[in-house]
Amino acid sequence: MIVSPFVSLLLGAAEANLAEPNPLEWKGDLAIWTAVVFLVLLAVLWKFAWKPIADGLDKREKQIADQIAEAARTNQEARQLLADYQQKLVASRDEVRGILDQGRRDAEALGRELLDKAKGEALAERNRSLQQIEAATAGALQELAQRSASLAVELAGKIVGSRLTASNHTQLIEKAVAEFSAGKR
Repeated sequence: MIVSPFVSLLLGAAEANLAEPNPLEWKGDLAIWTAVVFLVLLAVLWKFAWKPIADGLDKREKQIADQIAEAARTNQEARQLLADYQQKLVASRDEVRGILDQGRRDAEALGRELLDKAKGEALAERNRSLQQIEAATAGALQELAQRSASLAVELAGKIVGSRLTASNHTQLIEKAVAEFSAGKR
């Protein structure tokens, strides 16, 4: 088989590439190109990636610090508001106690006033009742005196008109008592 020289050159190069490369073997031109690519990549990343990432992280860090400061300020305000509300609560409790005490005092004073007024009205009613009783008693006594006088006059007229014996005397007394009892009803 006749192989052209060009094909044999390609086959020799392919066999050479098929041999395993040694990773520890130093190749100067590969090292330089690797360093150049690394530095270019580093510059591109610095300009387009790391600087914006670092700026974003700085902004985020500042934002978090501001949020922490805001939370601390809000927490302090909340504590101050809580202390103010507790003071107001204590003051309102004291005020409620004062109002309740004043209400009790007013109620007790009103109760005493009503009790005194009721006692006064009861006393006035008692005095009116006593006056009515005294007037009724005086009227009854006056009527009794008038009836007694009329009965005495009648009895005297009957005595004068006839002579009295013991039995007549008893009958007259019984008759007078019966008439007195009948007149009373």
